[in-house]
Amino acid sequence: MKLYTKTFGCRVNQYETEGIKEKLLADGVSVAVRDFETADLCVVNTCTVTGEADKDALLLLRRISRRNPAARLVVTGCLATRHPESVRAAAPAATIVSNENKDDIPAMLGCQSAPEYAGIRGYADRSRAFVKVQDGCNMHCTYCIIPSVRPTMTTKPIADLEREIRVLVEGGYGEIVLCGVRLGRYLTQDASGRRVDFCAMLERLLGIEGDFRIRLSSFEITDITERFLDLFEKSEGKVAPSFHLPLQSGSQAVLQRMKRWYSTRFYAHRIAALRARGIDVGLFTDLMVGFPGESEDEALESESFVREIGFDGLHIFRYSDRDGTPAARGSGHLPAETLRARADRMRAIDLEFCAAFANRHLGKRRRVLVEARGSRVEGTTEHFLRVVLDRNPQKILSWAQLIKIEGGSVLASATK
Repeated sequence: MKLYTKTFGCRVNQYETEGIKEKLLADGVSVAVRDFETADLCVVNTCTVTGEADKDALLLLRRISRRNPAARLVVTGCLATRHPESVRAAAPAATIVSNENKDDIPAMLGCQSAPEYAGIRGYADRSRAFVKVQDGCNMHCTYCIIPSVRPTMTTKPIADLEREIRVLVEGGYGEIVLCGVRLGRYLTQDASGRRVDFCAMLERLLGIEGDFRIRLSSFEITDITERFLDLFEKSEGKVAPSFHLPLQSGSQAVLQRMKRWYSTRFYAHRIAALRARGIDVGLFTDLMVGFPGESEDEALESESFVREIGFDGLHIFRYSDRDGTPAARGSGHLPAETLRARADRMRAIDLEFCAAFANRHLGKRRRVLVEARGSRVEGTTEHFLRVVLDRNPQKILSWAQLIKIEGGSVLASATK
């Protein structure tokens, strides 16, 4: 049986899809294919964080249903959980599985016995592995649908997590990306009943032997505690010096209407504390433009704050209604042309940031995770800067000197 999988959205979704795929392949009933038109079984893991995410998933579902109607189609993820009726309209023959039952998909599809190992062993054609350590959010920001589709806060047991990462490191993965909906809310107990929170978990993972680094996926500014910073500094580069810390808006009034749980002052204070450690870090964020009621002055305030912080890259969203959220039910929705104009302004700032980020690292020696081999060897530095190497190094994690920018790419020379 030929298996096609497609993931929309976050790294948590990517990890969950990989888990489903790995279990099906381990059972010997499937071979992975890249083209849904040749597949016997299609598993689509959806996202619903924005209206665009909905549209992209539904478009693919309609294409699969039209071009390969004989294939069995299983649809899961956040859109399938939130709006199963829209999935049914796009793909009437699909089997729809909620997030709550996602782990049961392999058994539902005929896996005779699930492997005893409670993790994944790798990602095909990659040198970076994502590992889900936490799920769920209960913060209920006024624009966000995620607490409705992933409401249960869960944490991977620390022993299972340590074992999974050891397997991945032994398998040659040079970078482990820890991911969760609220990564910093990791909390469990070990076999002795001792409390293991986010920092304790990270400290234990840093004790795993091997030549690898740990990258943290998106987590919150409130997780940048002094305890975390002590651990980061002590790791001496094993925790990648690159952080994605969602801001959402640089306007204090807009943050309050979003019901975010920090202020712009607090955000700036914690970034200052991070930079005070004297370690060069890559700093990235999520920004939403056009939140209902956002005035032009508030939009300009947000842009000013973003410049004040001085990020290295921005992930920009235009606000889109999510049915059932307070923001969608409220007033003050802005016209599409206003959202586009404000997004364009933020993208112009992002281009400035990205150029400055690349130039800041020229002439520096960086450790590159090699991710693409062949005629064009590419990789990512510890600061999350994409580079093109002059030759194919022998190791997945290799040192390189960043030389120049050419044709929009940062060129680097592999060194010993």
